[in-house]
Amino acid sequence: MNDRCPECNYKFERETGFFIGAMFVSYAIAAAQMITSLVLFWYFIDLSPLSVFTIIAVIAFLSSTINFKLSRSIWIYLFYKDKI
Repeated sequence: MNDRCPECNYKFERETGFFIGAMFVSYAIAAAQMITSLVLFWYFIDLSPLSVFTIIAVIAFLSSTINFKLSRSIWIYLFYKDKI
């Protein structure tokens, strides 16, 4: 793949540190998942605190890869939606 467009000289690669902001998006997604899990398992199913903590930790661990890719997609879409 070319580094730049041969006609308009657009740089295809992102600048260094571009995806650092995606960490905040990932944090928000993970927090929303954990809060939803807490409400679901603590209030509606009425499990013990240790069980709820274990379930939330497993959910956070299993969804971390999906959250990583999703947060990067959301972050890049915030800045480049008009150019697509």
